[in-house]
Amino acid sequence: MTGERHTPSTNADGNAPVEEGAYGQRRSSRFELLTVAHAAALLVFAPWAFGGETDLAHLLIRWWGIPAAFITVCAIWRRRRDRQDLPASLRWLWPLLLFDALVLLSCLNPSFMRATLGGAAALVQIQPDSPRPSSARPDLSLHELWLCNAIYLTGFNLALVVRRRRVLRALLLIVTANTLLLAVFGTFQKLAHAPGLFFGAQRSPNPAFFASFIYHNHWGALTVLSTAAALGLLFHYRGRRATGGRRHSPALFGLTATLFMAASVPLSTSRSCSALLLILLTGALFHWLRMLYQRARAGGRSPAMPAVIAVGVFLAGWVAIYLLGEPVIEARLDKTREQLEQIQLRGGLGGRERLYADTWRMARQKIWFGWGLGSYATVFRMYNQQVSVEGWVPFYAQAHSDWLQALAELGLTGTVLVILLGAVPLTALRRAGAPR
Repeated sequence: MTGERHTPSTNADGNAPVEEGAYGQRRSSRFELLTVAHAAALLVFAPWAFGGETDLAHLLIRWWGIPAAFITVCAIWRRRRDRQDLPASLRWLWPLLLFDALVLLSCLNPSFMRATLGGAAALVQIQPDSPRPSSARPDLSLHELWLCNAIYLTGFNLALVVRRRRVLRALLLIVTANTLLLAVFGTFQKLAHAPGLFFGAQRSPNPAFFASFIYHNHWGALTVLSTAAALGLLFHYRGRRATGGRRHSPALFGLTATLFMAASVPLSTSRSCSALLLILLTGALFHWLRMLYQRARAGGRSPAMPAVIAVGVFLAGWVAIYLLGEPVIEARLDKTREQLEQIQLRGGLGGRERLYADTWRMARQKIWFGWGLGSYATVFRMYNQQVSVEGWVPFYAQAHSDWLQALAELGLTGTVLVILLGAVPLTALRRAGAPR
């Protein structure tokens, strides 16, 4: 995008701001940078804090949400003070307000109570068939609700406050650079066969860890999102250079970051995220080929040679990824083949299938409002029908299916609201189109 200084800046609603004086513009810029710095700090901290999966990380993120709420209130107050219309993005908050109301209402109606049985503390169900919103663990529900609001408002503030796309691109560069650093760190850690996190300094509760993440699928999810951001920056700056924009752009950084981050996903042994990454990179390749075709056609040249080079770079990248992590990838492929053979012999998914079936039974018991946010581990004990060969009952803190667990904890009502938390902003942005 050239001439950014000469074009009125727009916010997430696509509306040009009211003219401000120089002092007002400086204040807006400082507030904008404060909002981005707040989000950047969270996005950098959480991945290094074991992917945000520890109790300490949850506590720090919850407290980090207090400034997020303060920024939201300040943004609204500044608009009212300057007699500007409230931004349309405030309408995106209605699913969050309904979600908060549902969880808070459930906390007022506990379905379990603490009791002492045989000299031991226990939780006893006191409302087995109540159709009203309730929570088996109101304390955990409040903690989870606080965490959800902290994360959501941090992201929402970017749409509410930030007007300059250049600032958002800077945030994406920070996030991409942080993930790239983690990818390099995790790759060396994996190739060194470290026994735990941070080269063995911290024991991992899950053997499938990568970099600072306890679980490889969580690392894969971050990497897929960061790779998408890197590709977006790459195409953006490539387009600027092609249209006469500045020559010194982060395009080379975007390409390097994409290759290193992409290499880390198969190396982490995350199969689902490797498949998602393949789809993402294939889509990026087709987009690149389309750009090459349009540029060659406009210049009266043949697109054949640039297209061959693009496909060659794509294939060479995947070959390099395979060669880098060949032992790990081959071991994972062998494990996958073994698991598929076991599924064929058993005629099903075994323990995972039983887990899903038991979770579905739990969800059906309170299908409309669920058992309460954060209550899965407490309630699932009553529905768990798995027994090991040795006779002990396995404990599940999670359902290993986000949507099934959401249905069990929040019911259909809460699950729909969770979907709307993302669907409402995305729909509004799609209708508004790209900002000018």
